[in-house]
Amino acid sequence: MDVTPAQSEKLFSWTRTLWSLRNHLIEERRSARRNHTPLNLSTQYVTIRDLSKQDPDLRRVHSQVRQNVAVRIDEGYKRFFEALKEGRADARPPHPIDLKKYRSFTYPQYGTAAQIKNHKVYLSGLGDFHLYDHRKIKGKPKTVTIKFKQGRWHCVVTSEVQERDVYVPLNQNLPDIGVDPGLKVLMTDSLGREFDPPKAWYDLRGKLRRAQKKMSRQFEARKKEHERLRAATKASGLPIPNLKDLPYSHRLRDQIKVVAKIHTKIERIRDYHHKKNASIISNTANRVGVEEHSVTFMTRNRKLAKLACDRAIAAQKHALRSKLGPERYIEVPNQRVGIGGNSQTCPCGASVPKELEDRVHECHGCGLSAGRDHVSANVVSIIAFGCADISLSGSHTNPATGLVVVRRPLKGGIPARGFGGDKVHTGESRRTRSAGNRRSLESSVKRRSLVQGHSTVDPDHRHRAKAATGGKTRDHDRVRPVLAREPKVVRGSG
Repeated sequence: MDVTPAQSEKLFSWTRTLWSLRNHLIEERRSARRNHTPLNLSTQYVTIRDLSKQDPDLRRVHSQVRQNVAVRIDEGYKRFFEALKEGRADARPPHPIDLKKYRSFTYPQYGTAAQIKNHKVYLSGLGDFHLYDHRKIKGKPKTVTIKFKQGRWHCVVTSEVQERDVYVPLNQNLPDIGVDPGLKVLMTDSLGREFDPPKAWYDLRGKLRRAQKKMSRQFEARKKEHERLRAATKASGLPIPNLKDLPYSHRLRDQIKVVAKIHTKIERIRDYHHKKNASIISNTANRVGVEEHSVTFMTRNRKLAKLACDRAIAAQKHALRSKLGPERYIEVPNQRVGIGGNSQTCPCGASVPKELEDRVHECHGCGLSAGRDHVSANVVSIIAFGCADISLSGSHTNPATGLVVVRRPLKGGIPARGFGGDKVHTGESRRTRSAGNRRSLESSVKRRSLVQGHSTVDPDHRHRAKAATGGKTRDHDRVRPVLAREPKVVRGSG
């Protein structure tokens, strides 16, 4: 959103008012639980109405936005009670938070109170706000959320669409593959393709380190200034101010923006390549088996924590799951029952123990020698679909297990046409590509809107696109084939 300083102050004023309302409702819930008093959503609606009569700032906030605060708390308690039933040890009810952690508010109904028209978003009680750029809204708009993130205000529209308009159906002409996520290479599939996007944080770590050191020095100067004021007020007998009440200096505010911009760049580089990899796999595979394992053990490792966070394996899996849908995304355990872990065993069933630095798989039972991640991806394919790729060996049948090995035509190490041979899968930049390529792998192409329910606001694009409901081209208006089953309704936000 393109906001003026006066508009930004108005948005922050609403955020502060709703934050105080949220903490008040949380305390009311806590006291009701201690006193074993029944309290539900309707009771808190009455509390909000009474508080609005007393507080003029809260009265200026739209009534549905006020009630949505109680809805958020109620949903949080529902998830808390569900976690208690499941026996999760980390279950925790909603609790009061600091103001800096409360960053958004929601209009629960798209229409009269909040709507996008003529490249502007109208918010009842706040006015019109220009939008830098946004995608066309697909489906039926439901809610509008205003969110402050990384120094900018964003407008997030949630729409409701049919499932058949979001996910690409199964295609039996494409192969079923297995995918093994890792740290050295982000993803490796059973065909031997490696998806290795740039390490965003690693490439910008020097610039980020210098910016954060400068910001840290300014925070330390702020603490010294607070100590000086505290000593002065203590000598005069006046109330001692808190550190959080001391306003930021202009230099500190500017430096916080510098650090936020670097983090924004890192996040967008990751997001771009994650979605790019998911799109390539979606276009070249029918069903995809993905090894599911927790990544928390990687972040706890002192030597692997930075690399694991930079790779963002969980975010890549989320992008892949959102692109493929529940029918094409197959979750696969990270070990075979009675055999062992996927990376510590061979497709023939023999145990091949390896350390983390061992990147080559060598089995003394069947004589297989291949890349560690490539073998693990084929083990995932065996668990999910009962077959592996012929790129591991020269035989069509595994002599040890009798599993069928499916051969895929390869050309230069990459599947030939029909299996994604003309698609980029490594995520490398233009500088690392050979000049003899027939086609630029990152050339500008017309965007194909496959996910109809996602509409986002991108504040970096300076041109103003006309806001409207509908497709970008006439191709989007063509009737899609209807599946035999009844369509499900899903929600997508951007």
